[in-house]
Amino acid sequence: MYRNTNSEGIDKLQEPNQGKNNSGSNQILLRKALDETILSLGGPIHKTITWHMNNRGVFSEAAKIDISAFYSNLKELVGPGADMIMEEAWQKLKKRYKGSSDLGSGNPIDRMIRMFGSEESA
Repeated sequence: MYRNTNSEGIDKLQEPNQGKNNSGSNQILLRKALDETILSLGGPIHKTITWHMNNRGVFSEAAKIDISAFYSNLKELVGPGADMIMEEAWQKLKKRYKGSSDLGSGNPIDRMIRMFGSEESA
């Protein structure tokens, strides 16, 4: 995993190499949205969630994230607050994503999976 420490001493996920294909750039958007959302909860919470995801292997590949695994682990860690975090991340993705915004209804996890294709590639 690529890590970077910002000026406040908070570890943030670094983007995978941007010279990748479209799937890689989609993953960058997803990682940024998730990282910004958990960072907005505060440094200690961000560190705890990032540590947990690293130890569970969810962030083991810098250029790929399984949305369902992330959500499952997040729900285990923060309980019902996971839904709020995923909704916030979805709102960030929707603003940045240049693709079709017509992804139907459903929870944020379902919409993210539809946005990025299958769970394995998302």
